[in-house]
Amino acid sequence: MIQLINMPDYIDENQVKSWLVSCAITHDSEIKRLVCSFISKEHMLSLNSRYLNHNTDTDIITFPYGTTEGIIAELFISIEQALENAKKYNQSAENEIIRLISHGLLHCLGFHDKTSVQKEKMTKEEDKMIKTFHVKH
Repeated sequence: MIQLINMPDYIDENQVKSWLVSCAITHDSEIKRLVCSFISKEHMLSLNSRYLNHNTDTDIITFPYGTTEGIIAELFISIEQALENAKKYNQSAENEIIRLISHGLLHCLGFHDKTSVQKEKMTKEEDKMIKTFHVKH
């Protein structure tokens, strides 16, 4: 089950769901339960502070609930931060939001971004996933 809460209207919800399923399959996994909530910058700061002890703005927080049976997770995306990122990196809002969703999914699949090598690997995989979003599934 994939649930998208408060997703921007300019992104096709059914397309995102089928793309996520396809991405999971590509990585030899399946989505059991994935909830992706689009929230305010203030709500994101509150979550970041409460659960991660970070008093900074962020664009996405991923809560993977480990399982060997498939992906069970929650993603929280700051819509304001996503739009700021899109402008900063000269991307469409859609591509930036898809990048953030893919970033969260990759964390659920075991990818990390603590070191520069890990970040580079994750960014390359995000780029691949963004390209596949625009292909019919």
